[in-house]
Amino acid sequence: MNQLLEILDPKNIIFDFKASTKEDAIRKMISHMVATQTLDAIHEDETVASLMNREKSMSTGIGSGVAIPHCSVHYVNELKCAMAIAPSGIDFDALDHGLVQIFIMLIVPKNKFQDHIKTLALIAKTLNIPEEREKLIKAKNFEEIQKAFLSKS
Repeated sequence: MNQLLEILDPKNIIFDFKASTKEDAIRKMISHMVATQTLDAIHEDETVASLMNREKSMSTGIGSGVAIPHCSVHYVNELKCAMAIAPSGIDFDALDHGLVQIFIMLIVPKNKFQDHIKTLALIAKTLNIPEEREKLIKAKNFEEIQKAFLSKS
């Protein structure tokens, strides 16, 4: 799972994340990416709309407390990633109807989406392990996230 650590900038991790709805969660994560200058403010609304359109086709709340909201857009040149940890959980219309505690958001360049299918699959596979999810949910800083992933043998 070191691949997630490679694409995740510590400034784009939100600890003790709170949101009232799926759209609120997506908006707050995108606003955070704008605040950290990971995403241009001019594209904020368009990115939220793209993510919400993706959610209409099928929820990216994959179950077991995990959501991987993602979309492909023409105005980024490289993969943009953010993570939010919501220990108390957020209703995200997950496939298993459970609350989501771990969000990994991916904004992918339109012409490179196929390149990142593997990334999506690896994230989903790792976060399918209950012990790995628990380590992340309990993390209070980036170092604890690193330790959680690097301690995996």
